[in-house]
Amino acid sequence: MRILGLIVEYNPMHYGHIYHLEESKALIKPDVVVAVMSSHVVQRGEFSCVDKFTKTTWALKAGIDLVVELPGVFSLQSADIFARTSVEILNHLGVTDIVFGSETGSIEPLKTSAEMMRTSLFDARVKTYLAEGHSYPSSTDLALSDFMEGSAHKAPNDILGIQYLQSIYRINPNIKAHVIKRQGAGYHDDLKKDQQIQSASALRTLYKTSNDIFAYVPDYVHENLTFMVDLSAYESHILYLIRTLSAEQLHQIFSFDAGLEHLFLSAEEAKSLDELYQQLTSKRYTLAKIKRALMHMLLNIHKKTLTTFKVPYVRILGMNDKGQTLLNTIKHDIEVPLITKLKRTRHPYLDIELRITRIFDLIHPDDNYAKEFLPVLIL
Repeated sequence: MRILGLIVEYNPMHYGHIYHLEESKALIKPDVVVAVMSSHVVQRGEFSCVDKFTKTTWALKAGIDLVVELPGVFSLQSADIFARTSVEILNHLGVTDIVFGSETGSIEPLKTSAEMMRTSLFDARVKTYLAEGHSYPSSTDLALSDFMEGSAHKAPNDILGIQYLQSIYRINPNIKAHVIKRQGAGYHDDLKKDQQIQSASALRTLYKTSNDIFAYVPDYVHENLTFMVDLSAYESHILYLIRTLSAEQLHQIFSFDAGLEHLFLSAEEAKSLDELYQQLTSKRYTLAKIKRALMHMLLNIHKKTLTTFKVPYVRILGMNDKGQTLLNTIKHDIEVPLITKLKRTRHPYLDIELRITRIFDLIHPDDNYAKEFLPVLIL
């Protein structure tokens, strides 16, 4: 049985995602399609613009057979941890093939970069750049540029793709990796007129001003897209925390290492999130790093709770008949608990997941917290 695995955020789902899904299915011809999906927080260090239950419905309607949750504690991490935990979840579900988007459109240069990153020579060069005050992502990019020709390690999807390859190598080299060349707008591109495939960031921006993104998303997405969450709605919450938490309290929060708490407190007079970003970002700290730290602060995620990135469970969000058949096939062999319903006694990461949803609901008009306890969506 060929099981296709996809790693998605659908923030929101658009025609570029549909293209990726359809091309992946045409390439692999799978018996089952499984997607691991970020929940109410995303890797870039913000809340998902749409709740995970709506995103699950979209995924099933698009043709995915089984949707599982990437826990929020793993979504809000750097590319290597985001990739590793996603691949580990897919491996637990018996995935045989993983297909991801790529600006380069060829897997060979990505494999070469991944292999280079496993050498001591590369590690030494990264340490040199870190010592010069560069961020880890910048140090990685500079080190790869020293040894590799081309730009296969510079674009967002390619960067993640290299980390997927690294994770597959470490977790299960028998999983086959494939790429689909990204079409249409780039990851950070603004809206491009007369083009159906837009970037998710452009659609989020467009929705803020007009709510009219009908031309760029499937009908079933547009019908359910009645509200978008934006981190700016939490601006006063974030500024309040920076002005009231002590350095010692901040140091207990995940992401606050190497004196980052003192940097945050130096910006306690910032009047807005944009001003905060401007004061905190630097050659050493990327905007994504700062945003993830802010989210860990807002969500009160402590180092003492987030102690491991080993996947402790697989939580099912939605499925169809094919997905249900797959679960029945693997349920006696899977090495971690399969969770279809939350119980009173649960893993600490699930408690954090519930906290994320409750804070998400401060802005979102629906009661997503109540939905956490409903049966798995079956379509």
